Amino acid sequence: MRAGRIISLTLVGLVCLAPIAGAQDLIERRPREEYYIEPRGVSLDQAVQIAQRHYKARAVKAETVNQGGRSVHKIRLMSSDGTVWHVYVDAQSGAMN
Repeated sequence: MRAGRIISLTLVGLVCLAPIAGAQDLIERRPREEYYIEPRGVSLDQAVQIAQRHYKARAVKAETVNQGGRSVHKIRLMSSDGTVWHVYVDAQSGAMN
């Protein structure tokens, strides 16, 4: 009787683990996306922090755009009095304009 329970529990355990192994196989076979990470430069988050500190304003929108073949972080800032303007931070050098 006890041996039968052990065998039953073992079989149930194996059946439950089978889908997990199948899912892992699918994960390993899926195509992988490659991401380009610049070795140096300023991330969008870093650019937002730099601009907020420099202008003492809050960023309300930020995105990375291409300008003349270069990556530039475009940041929309809003001052405490409600004035809104854009700042551009070069993604490679961190220069602001």
